[in-house]
Amino acid sequence: MAKNSINEPYILDTSALLTLESASLLEQVLILFSIITTPRVIKELKEFANYEDTLGRIAKRILKEEKKFSLKNQSINNKLEHVSETDEELYNLALKENLVLITDDIKLTRHTTHKIKRVFSTMFLIAFFKAGMLTKEEVLEKLELMRNIRNWKDNIIYLLTKQELEKSTVFQ
Repeated sequence: MAKNSINEPYILDTSALLTLESASLLEQVLILFSIITTPRVIKELKEFANYEDTLGRIAKRILKEEKKFSLKNQSINNKLEHVSETDEELYNLALKENLVLITDDIKLTRHTTHKIKRVFSTMFLIAFFKAGMLTKEEVLEKLELMRNIRNWKDNIIYLLTKQELEKSTVFQ
């Protein structure tokens, strides 16, 4: 995340919202940035909220913040293969608005390579660390919490975030 102005807009999908709230970062993100999403993402969150498991409880907390999101309807003009309609909608919104899509959906990331700007939600951890808003210990704790709740194990999101954090000379 390069130089960010306050309220810089980002498009977030369901996976990114769940990840951010799993580490109690969504409130801070909403204070500092404009968050855009679609009604279909809200529908997916409501479906998660029907369950009394960890992700269901996280979805319920996110939905309490729904009024802080900018909801935009988006038609699907450019199709992607092998992804959901929600993902196609978000992709088309990112194309139209020329904004970064924040997603933790690895399949969506693969299918949008070289088409739109997109990053994993963990980029907020890196940005908050670099801005002095989180300590090294807090960043590592939140990353491990995200990893465990989202069942990432050693997936690309976790590994790239660790690698990016280790690049920072301040972090070492």
